[in-house]
Amino acid sequence: MISVSQKIKVASSHLLRSQMELDVEDYGLKGIGDLCNRILARYAEFPVPDVAQLAMDDTLYKTVAPLQFSLSKTGESFANYANNLASARNIKVATLCRYYFECYVNLPRGKRECFIFGDDLNKLLNAMEKRVNVTLNYRGDVKNVSPCFLAFSSSQVRAYIVVCDGNVSKLVPSRFHSLRLCHIRGVAADLESEAYHCENFELSHQVDLYREHFDPFLCYGQSVKVRLTEKGAERYNKLTTNRPKIDGAEVCGAGDYTFECSEKLAKIYFPQFLAEAEILEPRDLRLWFKEEFERAAKVYSGQ
Repeated sequence: MISVSQKIKVASSHLLRSQMELDVEDYGLKGIGDLCNRILARYAEFPVPDVAQLAMDDTLYKTVAPLQFSLSKTGESFANYANNLASARNIKVATLCRYYFECYVNLPRGKRECFIFGDDLNKLLNAMEKRVNVTLNYRGDVKNVSPCFLAFSSSQVRAYIVVCDGNVSKLVPSRFHSLRLCHIRGVAADLESEAYHCENFELSHQVDLYREHFDPFLCYGQSVKVRLTEKGAERYNKLTTNRPKIDGAEVCGAGDYTFECSEKLAKIYFPQFLAEAEILEPRDLRLWFKEEFERAAKVYSGQ
């Protein structure tokens, strides 16, 4: 019999353990026990196991350190289910736990993110449906925004919520932000409000464009003009992580190129080029690079 607060030891494969440890780190969870309890608290969302699926010999995993955790109060329903199954079918609790952990790990990584942060995600999806604003905490900053849609990176490894803020002084594209779901906390809906992006056609149309052409940096419809040296062109062709798309051509040698690129992405991607890339447009972005490099020059000159 198993009960709340009881320690459970689960034999696991190296792949299962490594994937769960990766999620603990990436999602900022308290530890492996936190993740195990989150999974078991929602065990009913996974398919009911076939007894044959639970017959794996634990000795297959004897070279891997077992997963150890204490069952929290959120797992009370699982404990009752596991005890009934153990009594009726002689199924070990640890084996049943491993089944649900494997169900979780077999989800696409972006779906695992949605699973772990399902409570806040459901609040966001509900706000989208009701077309209201929410207050949330994102990386320590409190924001009042209207959630627009849920999206995933092209490789399905990250989940994002695209939101619109209420700053009417900014250009339309600048009012939209792509927030990583795992960094969102404390979602609270303002049921008396109307979602910012529903205020006018231009904002609503922009939501549709971003939904159709989603990327985490919301680059669609925005452009950055850059002058590359020969070395800069070579570097662009080698540095593929977060690389902005070229508008209507390929980068072949030194020259001026227009990229489909938001200012946020430009500030992440082009600083690594140093003098091999000169930002030409937009002007505000060019000034940002000028000021940042001047500040860096003062550091290196000892001023």
